[in-house]
Amino acid sequence: MMQNIKNFRKVEPTVEQMMRYASQDNGELLFLSSQDGHDWYECQSLFADDTIKIMYDAQGIIRSMVAEPVPQRGNVLPVSMFWPVDCSVAEVSAIPDGCDISGAWRYTDAGEIIRHHDFDLKLAEKALLSRQNQADNVISPLERAVKYGMATDEEKTTLEAWERYSVLLSRVDISSAPEIVWPPLPA
Repeated sequence: MMQNIKNFRKVEPTVEQMMRYASQDNGELLFLSSQDGHDWYECQSLFADDTIKIMYDAQGIIRSMVAEPVPQRGNVLPVSMFWPVDCSVAEVSAIPDGCDISGAWRYTDAGEIIRHHDFDLKLAEKALLSRQNQADNVISPLERAVKYGMATDEEKTTLEAWERYSVLLSRVDISSAPEIVWPPLPA
């Protein structure tokens, strides 16, 4: 059975835990407990060595993963690679192509890993703003050249092309992110 142990939080160790781990104490002992009372150190044995492990936050955003065997740990996929403070840990049999810990991927309550659309929208908003700024930076000096009668025919043509581009940018629908059709840059 695939494990999904949720909402680990820092807790004060019990006397029993302090006694058990006293010989390993190099300073402060830190302990985590899940929402259903699993001790982080003890529950690691519940996870299989051959499954992919993901660590995700309260919104389901995947923050870390172990998707490849770790040679230094005996070529297994060790859950012990995580320190899941304020996170949950699940094991999955596979991950989608391109899945990473950039913030673009979510683990759902149904146990699925999906691309996080809000992340794609934020990236699209940034890309749109960057392209609009680029257009504005080209348009602004060309507009002044036209205003003061200093523009060459080539500059007037360039201004028109960038203004058209700017209008096309204002019509871009970023709600389809990441599959956005951007207008081509003026030549």
